[in-house]
Amino acid sequence: MIHVVYIAVSGGPLTHDYCARFVGSYLANPPGATNRVIVVCNGGALPLETQMLFLPLNATFLLRSNDPSWDIGGYMDAALQFQGKFLFCCGETVYFHREGWLARMAEAWEKYGNGMYGSFSSNLVRTHLNTTAFACDSASLLSYPRPMSRADRYNFEHGSDALWRRLHQHGKPVKLVTWNGVWEPVHWRLPMDIMWRGNQSNCLSFCSHTDRYRAATPVIQRQWSAWADGPYRL
Repeated sequence: MIHVVYIAVSGGPLTHDYCARFVGSYLANPPGATNRVIVVCNGGALPLETQMLFLPLNATFLLRSNDPSWDIGGYMDAALQFQGKFLFCCGETVYFHREGWLARMAEAWEKYGNGMYGSFSSNLVRTHLNTTAFACDSASLLSYPRPMSRADRYNFEHGSDALWRRLHQHGKPVKLVTWNGVWEPVHWRLPMDIMWRGNQSNCLSFCSHTDRYRAATPVIQRQWSAWADGPYRL
């Protein structure tokens, strides 16, 4: 069984709306793989009205205090609670647009083994998998030092010692998973319609980043695509 870990910021001004969109898109686009939904409440318990949104998913709530690790700390707390599990980690703005999104991740994991599998990729700053939506076994996730600042959180994602780099250096699979393929790091910006390219329909999920791109002017879209596309920096 895969654990879908969803971050909800308890005091966030848009948290209720994001949670409603996550649950609605989950129900409209079934994951296609057996799973358990874990809602990590950053900042304590969610308002009762927001908690009730998750009743159709039979979700488990994990409460934690806000700390400088942001969403990464929430993922790590879930990994500690559910050691030995494969976790699909979703930030608060994640939602789904096509049935079978979790099955695609499960297929990659079953084929290649424990490692890190991303829904989004970019070469902006450095080549990386975006940690707004990614899957990882709990042991690999907990192998990284817990972020203690905002800078640490971004180092986890795209720093010179990011989690994906550590795993890659130790021979573990680190791959971008799209609807039409599974891609090695050097090819992460190769597929069509991924984040910040085309209609983005090749992404397993959507989020605030894909929403901003979709709403941007063609000029801005071309600029963002160019930034995301290169150069590859291992």
